[in-house]
Amino acid sequence: MSDDERISSLEHRVRELQTAVAAMVRHFGIEYEIDAAERARIDKIGAEGNVPSRHVSELYARGFHAP
Repeated sequence: MSDDERISSLEHRVRELQTAVAAMVRHFGIEYEIDAAERARIDKIGAEGNVPSRHVSELYARGFHAP
């Protein structure tokens, strides 16, 4: 398997895991708790002078708000 194929396979697995996590979050109804915790984490990172990456609610926005 080439490096490109390995990377593609890993990216696919990551997307599957992201979908699974979003489904569990919806199932347990904890979207707002996760969003609040992630916003607090982002605020702390920013207060320390670092540039935060996207937080979970942005990464899974469609999953959190899907019907």
